[in-house]
Parts: sequence; structure tokens; C-alpha cells
Amino acid sequence: MKEKEIVKKLGVFAAVIGMIFIVLGMRLFYLQVVRADTFEDLADKNKFRIVSIPARRGDIYDRDMEVLATSKPVFSVTLTGSEIAEKENVAAKMAEILDDPEITQETILQALMEQHRPYEPVIIKRLPYDEGIQMVTRIEERREELPGVEIREEPMRYYPLGSLAGHILGTVGLISKEELEEYEEYNYGMNDWVGKTGLEKVFEHYTQDNKEIGLRGKAGADQVEVNAKHQPVSTWSHKDPVPGNSLVLTLDTDLQSVMEKSMTEVLERLQKDQPKAKAGAAVLINVKTGAILAMTSTPFLDPNDFANGLSKDKVAYYWDENLKPTFNRAISGTYPPGSTFKPVTGVAYLSSEKAMPSNTVYCGPSAWVKPRAGCPRAHGAVNLYKAMAVSCNTYFQEMGYRTGIDRLYQTGKELGLGQLTGIDLPGEAAGLLPNKEWKESSFKGWESTWRIYDTFYMSMGQGYNSYTPLQLANCVATIANGGNRMKPYLVDKIISPDNKVLKQFEPTVLNKLSASSQVLDEVKKAMRAVVEPGGTAYSIFRDFPPEVKVAAKTGTAQTGLPGDDKDKDYHGLFVAFAPYEDPEIAFAGIVEYGYHGGSSAGYVAKAVFEEYFGLKREPIPDTLPLTME
Repeated sequence: MKEKEIVKKLGVFAAVIGMIFIVLGMRLFYLQVVRADTFEDLADKNKFRIVSIPARRGDIYDRDMEVLATSKPVFSVTLTGSEIAEKENVAAKMAEILDDPEITQETILQALMEQHRPYEPVIIKRLPYDEGIQMVTRIEERREELPGVEIREEPMRYYPLGSLAGHILGTVGLISKEELEEYEEYNYGMNDWVGKTGLEKVFEHYTQDNKEIGLRGKAGADQVEVNAKHQPVSTWSHKDPVPGNSLVLTLDTDLQSVMEKSMTEVLERLQKDQPKAKAGAAVLINVKTGAILAMTSTPFLDPNDFANGLSKDKVAYYWDENLKPTFNRAISGTYPPGSTFKPVTGVAYLSSEKAMPSNTVYCGPSAWVKPRAGCPRAHGAVNLYKAMAVSCNTYFQEMGYRTGIDRLYQTGKELGLGQLTGIDLPGEAAGLLPNKEWKESSFKGWESTWRIYDTFYMSMGQGYNSYTPLQLANCVATIANGGNRMKPYLVDKIISPDNKVLKQFEPTVLNKLSASSQVLDEVKKAMRAVVEPGGTAYSIFRDFPPEVKVAAKTGTAQTGLPGDDKDKDYHGLFVAFAPYEDPEIAFAGIVEYGYHGGSSAGYVAKAVFEEYFGLKREPIPDTLPLTME
């Protein structure tokens, strides 16, 4: 009986086994015969890769077509996480081969972990073309140990003149997750490099008539067949990348170089007595068009430091909270204008009824009773010309009082102060042109009311006044050109890779001053007196030839910053235009803690004017006198 049960059970077991083999056989028949074509097609697709070919960014040129930004070839080493089974092992081997203290197994794994598109490669390192050949050879020799590793040639941004105009040109960097979302409609990939600051950012994908004509090019692609070791064996299709379009700027490289060099020299000399004098900014503008000919911010920024990812040894410099090298002081720094505001007060006063430039004010101790501010020295009876020449606080306080805050504010507004100029750069600050309404909304209680002392201080460029060097330059340019406030701009045109003009930028008039041409002529005459004997800038320009007459205004401004000594810590400011009879250029500059504009930023203006007008360059004095106006 027992034997029959065993035989019966074995029969059932054999039947089950048979059924399993029948099901497996049917499945195998289905996969290998019925679905053979489908799976053969999938297998073919699995052995192909679409390899993106990065496009060159467009170049950036100065006005004379000197190259300021271009691209150079590099080798890019990447890892594709989806193709790597043993990520720790591959990461360790790559770190060993690359032999870079900043690239470790941990940093590689972290990069792979942060990649939210696992099918896209992660850039591990970019190698300069000449130096990278040997490294590429080492990687290729160990190809079987490095699944998911690819090496491709691609363009890397390069700035042949280094830090020259660095804040203007801007920087590029690997696209962030946030930027991927922001630029979703433009089809960016995780390995794309984009403009982060400056013109690189503004003209990343500039559009006109719904057509993209910016610096960014269009990537190409190769469809390649790979073997089991992920090595390419053949290319099935190829699409060439399309280079981006190029910018031709209004900048003059020679003027820019002189401006930056002279600013550096002035700071070096000032630091002997003024250790805080470590930063400055300046702007040179065409008064007739608004075109920026030169613009600097110190400390400088070298875009090459960012083009391949900022190294650890550079981080400390660029993120120094005191120096702030990434901060473009020319457009983002706001400062009290000091006496460089006095031409604005002059325009406002002369626009009043019965105002005459010959009207005099007595400057002496009896006129310095509070709430009026004092003057560095007693000037006696002064009219507009004398007051501007010697920078008399007493005169401009009185004329500001006679004019009134409403007209002062309106004149400053027409001259573009306390508002964005609209320049084609990111990060521009508006500054502050104060008035009654602003004070009422900014303070509470007694301080919310505009007081007479507010008018006194505003009239001579102190108080709540706060403007950028660019605003001051454009303000002076507007006075110089007869009252047309132009929009400052840096890009003259956009050209295609075959040099066709895609976009020509034209001068733009933002507004016309309500002040008459006669009023502006009198203020320009007063500014000319600043450079004549007895004026606060006479010593700077006294050797200039008669055909290059300069008009200017010096400025010494209390910083108003917490912790600064109000009797010792001053910014030095300077504004000027030339030639006096038919102005072509206007300048504005500031040296932080430069004390007096005539002995700091004034020397930067002098050097730039010498270069522009083809004059013999005079060296900046070894010692710059720290004198008040």
C-alpha cells in the first residue's frame, strides 16, 4: 500500500514538473520567436548612445574687435551613474587616476548622488587640452575597469585679458538645479555651462522677435554604437553644434586698461596713510550717446577663475566679506556723493525765479550756526562760480534752502539720481534720492517730517543721498550734453558666427531736462572754474593743453557707515567732463576711504583723459596729499 502511495505522489510531482517546463518552454517560444523582432530592436537601441556635443559660446569683443572672451578646447571627464553597478569602486579608481586633492571618492559619489537625471553624465573634471593628453591616455588604458566613464572634447570659456573688465564680462558656471527649472523652455542639460553674472548672464539667451540670438550656441549630437565595455565602435549619425552669437561692446580696451591700472596705483599710494583705502570704482561715458567706454570696480575679478569651477584656494578671496571682489561697485555700490552733488543744486537753484549765478552768499563762522553745517574754511563772499571752484558748503546750503526740497528732488530725478539707469548688466542698484514722502514713509514720529537741516545736508551732497558711480557719471554727462539724459549701454551690436549684424543697439534718450540750456551753461562754467587757478582740481589738470579743457567737481563724503570716524573716514569722489566747449566724455569715480576726490579718484580721471585725448601720460605722484576741500 505504501509503495502505491509513493508512486502516486511521484506521478503528481512529475506532472507538476512537466507543467513548469511546458510553461517555461511556451514563454521562451514567445520571447524568442513571437517577440523576436521587438526584442532585437530593443537590444540594438541598448547598444547605441546619443552623445551630446557642446557648442561654443559666442565671443565678446571690444569696440575695435579685440577679443575679450572666447573659448578654448578642453577634455571633459564624465561619469554616468546609470551605467555603473559598483559606484564606490569606480569612484575610488577615478580619484586615484585623476590625482587631484579636490577630487576624492567621496566628492565623486556625492556628485552622482546629487544627479537627479541618472541617465545624464556628471562632469568630474575638465582638463586643459595640452596637459590632458597624458591623463586621457591613462584613463583609456584602464577602460575595462571604468564603466560609465566618458571623455569628450568640448569648449571652455576663456578670457585672454584676464581680469580686465571682469565685472562687466561676468562669469560662467555649471548650471544649477534651480537654473535648470528656470530655463526649462530652453532645453538645457545638467552639464551645460551658463552665464552667471555680467554680460555672460544678460545675453545668455537674448531673444529678438521670438528668436534666440544670445551667446549660447546649439548643441550637436552623435549617435554612436558601443561595445560591452561601453567603448564607441562606430558613429551612425552626426549633427554639428552651432556656435553662439557674439557681442561687440562699446568698451575701449586701452581706456579700460588705463582706468584699472591707475585705480590700482592710487589705492597703493593711499594705503600708506589710509589703510582702509582698498576699493574703488569708476565710469567713463560718451556724453552724446550714453555708450560706456570704460568701467571698473576694484578689487578686480578674473572670470577665468570661474570658467572651470572655482578652486578652493580662490574661494577665500572671492568671498571675503570686506573686499567683496565679486561686487560690481560701479553699478551696485551706492555712496553719499559729497560735493559732486553741488552741480545738481546749482541746476535746481538757477532754474528758480530771479536766481542769478552772480548772487553772493557770505561764508564765515557767523554763517555756520546750527542747523547749518560748517565749511572747511571761511571763503567770504562767494557766487556760483567761486563757490563751485572752492566747494563752499555755505553757498550751496543757502541756495538749496532758497530752492526748496521739491525742486531739488525734481532736478535730481530728471538727472537720473536715485533710480535705475537701465544699463545692460544685472545687479544695478537704484540708490536713494530723498524727499518728503520718502522720509515720511521711512521714519516714525518727529523724524518722519522733512526738516530744514535735511535740505541743508542734501544740498551739499550729504544726508540721505546715496548714488552709484554710474548714476553720477550719467548725471554729469546729462549736464554736459545740454540736458539729454541718455540710457547707458555696453553692447553696440550682436553678430552671427559669419559676422552678420543680428541686432544693432542705438542711443536712447530717456528724458530731457526742464532746465534751460542757459542754466546748464552757467553750471558748466562753474565746473570749469574747479579746474582753473584757485579751484580744488587745478593741480590735477593744470598741464593739460588749451584744446583739452576739463570741467570737474571734487567730493569728500562722510561714509555714514557704523564704526567709521566721522572726522577721519571719508570717501573721495570726482566727476568731470571734457572738452569743456564741446563735451565728448564724462567721468565719475570713487575711492572708498580716499579722503579727498582731488587727491584720489581725480588722478584716475586724469589718466583716462590723457589716454582718450592722446596726451602724454604723467605718473601718479608717489604721495597723495590728504587734504579737505
